Amino acid sequence: MTQSWGFLTNHALVLIYVIRHHDSTVREISGGIGVTERATLAILRELDEDGIVIRHRSGRRNTYSVNFERLAAYRREGTVSLTPREFVDGLVKALLTIANSNGNGSTPRTSALDSGALEPRMGRWGFLTNHALLLLSIALDDGATVREMATSVGVTERAIVALLNQLEDASVITRTRNGRRNEYTINYDAVRSFPRWSPGDWQVPPELIDVAVRGLHALAMPAR
Repeated sequence: MTQSWGFLTNHALVLIYVIRHHDSTVREISGGIGVTERATLAILRELDEDGIVIRHRSGRRNTYSVNFERLAAYRREGTVSLTPREFVDGLVKALLTIANSNGNGSTPRTSALDSGALEPRMGRWGFLTNHALLLLSIALDDGATVREMATSVGVTERAIVALLNQLEDASVITRTRNGRRNEYTINYDAVRSFPRWSPGDWQVPPELIDVAVRGLHALAMPAR
C-alpha cells in the first residue's frame, strides 16, 4: 500500500531541494517535491521572510542560498521539547555538508554551528511532520500515555491514536502491553527504508536520512 504521509514537511522538502539544486526554477522545485507551483512559491516566500532561504537573480534564473545559522535557531512553535539541540544540530550540519559538496559558493562553509548558542526563533512552519514528532516523543519516552503524547506533539488524543496506528501499520513502531500501559519500540531500519522520505522520483539525500535515524536512535539510548 502506498503511504500518503511522511516524515518531512513540504517546507523541509523545498529547503532540501534548493540546497541540492540551488539554481532550480519554481517549476523544477514543484515537480521535484510533488506540490503545485503556487504552493512552492508560497513556501519559498515564507522561507525568504524568515531569512532562511535567500533568492538571488542570476540572469533569467533565480539561485538560492541558505542561512544555516537562522535555520539552526528556528523551531516551530510548540516543538522545542521535541527537537533537542543535538538532534537539530545533526540535521543542520548534514544539510550544510550537502550544500558544500554541491559547490554552492554562496553557502556558508562553517561546520561549527551550535543551535544552543543561537537565540531561538519561533515560527509557524516546521521541518518535521506530526508523524516524525511522534517518533521523537516515543524516543524520549517510550512509555508515555496517549494523553502525554498529545500534549508533547500539540495535537488531539484522537490524532495521536490515528498517527500511532499508521506508524504501526507501516511497521515503524511496535507496541506491547506492560500492565495498564502500552510501551512502544521504534524499528529504526523501517524508518530508514520508509518509502515516503522522498515524494515521486526525487530522492532525499540518503546521508540526511541516516543522520536523522541515528539522531532519533541516540535520543532513545539514555532511556535504555
